[in-house]
Amino acid sequence: MPKRRSQSEPAGRSGSGEVPPDPAAASVRPLPAAWQVAGLLGLAVIAYLPLWRAGFIWDDDTMLTANRLIRAGDGLQQFWATRNAQDYWPVTSTSLWIEWRLWGLQPLGYHLTNLALHLAEVLLLWSVLRRLRVPGAGLAALLFAVHPLNVESVTWIAQRKNLLALLFELLSIRWFLQSGILAEEAPSPGPRPRLRAGWYWLSVLAFALAMLSKGSVAPLPLVLGGLIAWHRRLTWTDLRRLVPFGLVAAGLAAVDVWFQRHGTSEVIRAAGFLERLLGAGGVIWFYLAKALWPARLMFVYPQWRIHPADPRWWLPLLGVIGLTCLLGRAARRERRRTPGDPRASRPLGGWGRASLFAWGYFCLSLGPVLGFTDVYFMKFSLVADHYAHLALIGVVAWVGYLAHGLWARRPEARPPLAIAVALAVAALVALTWRQNRIYRDSFVLYRTILAENPDCWMAHNNLGIALSKLPGRLPEAIAHFEAAARINPNDAYVQNDLAETLARLPGHGPEELVHYEQALRLNPNYPEAHNNLAVALAAIPGRLPEALDHFEQALRLNPDFVAAHTNLAFQLEALPGRLPEAVSHYREAVRIQPDDPDLENDLAVALAKLPDGLPEAIAHFERAIALKPADADLRYNLANQLMKVPGRLPEAIAQYEEALQIRPEFTSAHYNLALAQAKAGNYEQAARQLERVLALDPGNAPARAILERLQGAPR
Repeated sequence: MPKRRSQSEPAGRSGSGEVPPDPAAASVRPLPAAWQVAGLLGLAVIAYLPLWRAGFIWDDDTMLTANRLIRAGDGLQQFWATRNAQDYWPVTSTSLWIEWRLWGLQPLGYHLTNLALHLAEVLLLWSVLRRLRVPGAGLAALLFAVHPLNVESVTWIAQRKNLLALLFELLSIRWFLQSGILAEEAPSPGPRPRLRAGWYWLSVLAFALAMLSKGSVAPLPLVLGGLIAWHRRLTWTDLRRLVPFGLVAAGLAAVDVWFQRHGTSEVIRAAGFLERLLGAGGVIWFYLAKALWPARLMFVYPQWRIHPADPRWWLPLLGVIGLTCLLGRAARRERRRTPGDPRASRPLGGWGRASLFAWGYFCLSLGPVLGFTDVYFMKFSLVADHYAHLALIGVVAWVGYLAHGLWARRPEARPPLAIAVALAVAALVALTWRQNRIYRDSFVLYRTILAENPDCWMAHNNLGIALSKLPGRLPEAIAHFEAAARINPNDAYVQNDLAETLARLPGHGPEELVHYEQALRLNPNYPEAHNNLAVALAAIPGRLPEALDHFEQALRLNPDFVAAHTNLAFQLEALPGRLPEAVSHYREAVRIQPDDPDLENDLAVALAKLPDGLPEAIAHFERAIALKPADADLRYNLANQLMKVPGRLPEAIAQYEEALQIRPEFTSAHYNLALAQAKAGNYEQAARQLERVLALDPGNAPARAILERLQGAPR
């Protein structure tokens, strides 16, 4: 027998928990699902084709290429169970750790993974919207797939965290819906569907993985509560079931904040609550405008100067409040409609309720980046395209909903609507294609930023760093550093970078010191500036005590600062009676960075100078060679020490020969090998080595004297 709906069961809702399709959509015949998926993914791939030539940019080094935890064999354990990482996003870090072993320094592999994650997001978004019976789900997914506002999240490797966070958030929503919670009603005489606990706890797990990818998904518990309220009234049971999500969000958000503040005293932004509140209103409208009209997208937008005394800064906030009130009023009107009203049969209400939910999701998803808490990028700009990745879903779903409604209810509007949608999608694909091209390398990126935002001091500074690594480009690099310092004279990092580059040009010693000292005035707790100033002072006669003091300050601020340990050790090694201290600092450097052959070599050289340090020195030389077997200098150093150990002369000869295989014109290795051969009684071989020395260095008097002695010729 057909089931009879109880009087308490609302019209338009089935007991299965899924909302029936809108009757007005009956006349719309979509393409087969396979064709829709192929078209969706095909357009997305076309839009991102320039990604194939993209490289590493900006903080990809911090996140990946220069991250020692990525290279470390125990990196996974350190990401998950220590505080050694810069941020506690272990899921993201794990993905990069695995890929490092697949692609190394080849950027294409990482870019293709990011694109694959984006395509998975698109399909999941489509699935979630279909599960919610949101009209226009396919169009919404297509708009999200090709929207240029997403390029920053997809083509910038370091934004892997954005992609994984949204992917797991969508999985969490999908499994939350699968659990059947939306099907439950307030207490009524009829039976209630049972919660599918497995799907529910999978949803909680997926949310935890999202938070462990990036904390920007923390508002999800409120989104889930909004989903329930969109379909029916919230109950106390619903709120209890949202508690695990809230605990995950609060706990991991606190961990995120601690990691971001741990080990740094830098102030990102000095602003009061009113300034932040007014800025939040502007942020919401900025992202809504870019979502609806994605023109003039920039990697770094001009920094906002918010003045509460200026009435114009109050308008965005008042607009947010006003629009929220208008949509809330429209939604309440729809809820009060009588069952006889044809519009009341729409499963999720009319445009008012749908718009209110889309607007609410959009604003909630932007919550973590509205400026109430500081994110490091806000040092350069309060807004960034990658901050809108999650929130964009609200806009595209709303556009898809409205377009579907117009298509279904206005047959006469279908031809112009189809043309408009096709043109919009084509324009988005073209804009996404063009936006992808700026990620080719750091030079293209920073020059593009400066063309659009000439006062971006970060781009000047970073372009200066990139240029300083190229032969003959130091003057150009210094010009960019000086521009950055002129635009933002209060940034310690700019002053330090300028001083570091000046140090590489002759005759700029006094100017270099001025900028290091200025960096420390701006930020006395800047360990890199202490270390760099110490290196500069150590080169000036009579100022070594000051240099040692700055090295020690750098290590007090950052006990794991490898460069400060090695630089201090180098200076101590040359001072009478302080060799043991030098060795202790070299040991610390090796402990912190155990897979560095140069650090092993430095420690070994210092140990060899201690009265009883030779055996340990040889062990560290051997460790260095195991890490870098094709280094002639390491083999030469080991051979020199083996020469001092009775019975190990054959090993020394073998190491000299290995060094010469690597570098045949290594004059010192030829000379010392000749001495070793002579010591072993191999006089003919020793003579041949000395002849090679003289061929490379005809003026080598000691080699000529020994050769003449070996040949029995008069001197």
